[in-house]
Amino acid sequence: MDPEPSTVRVLLIEDDEDDYILIREYLRESDSPNTFSTDWVQTYQDGLKEIERGEHDVYLIDHFLGADSGLELLKEAVKAGCQDPLIIITGQSRREIDHAALKAGAMDYLEKGNLNGQVLERSIRYALEQTRLLKQIHNLAVRDALTGLFNRRELHRFIDYEIIKSKRYHHSFSILLMDVDNFKEINDRFGHRTGDEVLTRVADVLNTSMRACDLPCRYGGDEFIVVLPETPASQAIYGAERLRKAVEILDIHSLNNEMPIEKVTVTLSIGIAGYPEDSELSDRLIEQADKALYQAKHLGCNQVVQYTP
Repeated sequence: MDPEPSTVRVLLIEDDEDDYILIREYLRESDSPNTFSTDWVQTYQDGLKEIERGEHDVYLIDHFLGADSGLELLKEAVKAGCQDPLIIITGQSRREIDHAALKAGAMDYLEKGNLNGQVLERSIRYALEQTRLLKQIHNLAVRDALTGLFNRRELHRFIDYEIIKSKRYHHSFSILLMDVDNFKEINDRFGHRTGDEVLTRVADVLNTSMRACDLPCRYGGDEFIVVLPETPASQAIYGAERLRKAVEILDIHSLNNEMPIEKVTVTLSIGIAGYPEDSELSDRLIEQADKALYQAKHLGCNQVVQYTP
């Protein structure tokens, strides 16, 4: 059975309105079972903002955006973590540009002089399918096997890019470093199956309690980190308290078959550090959050503490 037709959301980043109209008509007239919704922005900065929002399925980027380079926009989009297909379109036919675009992460390289509805639709269709397969592979590389949260590799990439973005737009961001209180005692008393269940349930809270733009990660063992873009530390406290309270009321019971079923008390201690006030370096920022976490433990656990020098 053929799949149901769907709408493919396309963003064209192109400084020439005539080319936008032409590409929009090509997609309208294609014989694809899908329909295409084509949006348009004209500048490098507007294109980057839209890519960061991630509200489209595929991005068509003109090689020349006035005085700016579509190739540089492509590279920055990849650095920002964009996993949706990026296709370069150009009015020139130069093999070195073709190779540079594909090497930088483009799914395809299309010449405007050879474009028509069939060529464009096929390129988008192939790019979407290839991207779907690559996302499956990528998730294996950047996700923690037990909790499904992002791992350290993705955490450091995300923080490094947040620093770049925050410098450009003069934003703050915060990180929450947390761990499960008395986790070793939970493992020792109830067994590792119960310990794994605790970690999985805490990860579920992180996934469901944070905003779509936040990045929850398993940092290692029973430690977790959440990155909060465009959020100063003074505001991050409220999100941290929401997490702490959500974990405190979790209904978890032991999974050890050799002992009576017993409720497991689970709480979090959370340390907060903010960019740029606490540090402008990613590793140092994590260190400051760790100091705040240590203070939360010293105060008796199940606490939220913001870093202070």
